[in-house]
Amino acid sequence: MITILWDASHIWGYLLLHAVRSTGVPYRVLKGLDIAQTGLSGKMLMVPGGSARRKAEALGTAGAEAVRRFVRDGGRYVGFCGGAGLALSDGLGLCPWKRDGMTDRLQHLVSGHLRCALAGDSGLVPPALAGKTALLPVWWPGRFCEPSEPDAVTVLARYAAPGPDLYVADMPFSSMPADILAEWQNMYGVMLRPSLLDGRPCAVAGDYGKGSWLLSYSHLETPPGDFEGSEQAGSWLLHMLRLWCGPGPDMDTLPALDFDALPVLWDDDILLACRRLLRQLLRLAEDLGLLFPRNSWLLGWRSGVPGAQFNSLNAALCTTLSLPADDRRIQLWKTRRSDFEKAFSLFFQGARSWLLARRLADTLADSAPGMLPRELLVDQRRALFGSPMFGGGLSEQLLDTLEELV
Repeated sequence: MITILWDASHIWGYLLLHAVRSTGVPYRVLKGLDIAQTGLSGKMLMVPGGSARRKAEALGTAGAEAVRRFVRDGGRYVGFCGGAGLALSDGLGLCPWKRDGMTDRLQHLVSGHLRCALAGDSGLVPPALAGKTALLPVWWPGRFCEPSEPDAVTVLARYAAPGPDLYVADMPFSSMPADILAEWQNMYGVMLRPSLLDGRPCAVAGDYGKGSWLLSYSHLETPPGDFEGSEQAGSWLLHMLRLWCGPGPDMDTLPALDFDALPVLWDDDILLACRRLLRQLLRLAEDLGLLFPRNSWLLGWRSGVPGAQFNSLNAALCTTLSLPADDRRIQLWKTRRSDFEKAFSLFFQGARSWLLARRLADTLADSAPGMLPRELLVDQRRALFGSPMFGGGLSEQLLDTLEELV
């Protein structure tokens, strides 16, 4: 049995849910409060990306100790990005390392694939990839603070070079000529290449009591993309499931994912109407040049646009509709349905207005700066979408309801 910790995961939780569901391995989804109250059982706890701080708050003291006890007694912990950060020394303390900050904010705004050098002498790396360079997906990663003296932590992968689809903020790195990048650095002091990741650990592993952990700032649960090698992350995830959860799954890589193409198993009028409204918003944002296609499951976004929240809402609505309408889900929805419908109507009107105002602000930026006050746009965005790092706002309320249904 695999347990997935859900709190503060958003789209990354839905990616991991898709990956685990596709394997046929038994799983359950719990919140931190559940773990605090009932503890953990089974073979593995998997923690998706998202906010490590908010995950720690959701677990609380009792939940954190339940996770430590689970691993100490022989359980396995696998954390991706925010789930990796949660396990570090200032969080759960499974790994003795700390998180290393980035003084250059632009260096953190990296998404897509990076070429990574994988360890050749660890059974935790798939034999077909051991000692080789693999394309591993990162989505705005943090950094491990690697100590100068050797310790009990095993480095499984290190960042080596940008991959073919890498973006820095909303700029495709592969389309930038080397001479222009050098010119920008000399003239403006802007380093677009994510050099602060060069040679740094991407995935690490170790033991805690009788159990083990694997932490990766690469999202190994990412579905394969449109270019050769993007399936390597999924093959690593499947290797870990076979290694730590027993026989199976009998597959070489994860299946592709398109949230909009998921089958509808719950034919609820309100949820379907909300999905249609959300698609209208996404099309409007694309027409305005504020969102753009990245792959089959993710829309990219212009800097300053709340693309993460739009993506998470789409993933949540589509996934909710793809789940069976069992009795517990139906009973919960009866208590949430009316409030959700009203809140979504407010969100639709507010988000549509904000997207158009944001585009107008871009148009006026050179010809009439200040005509549309930035502070007003910021306040509207905060009410609708919360903060970029920690969420909140009306979209968070909608996500909370959908995540309860999941």
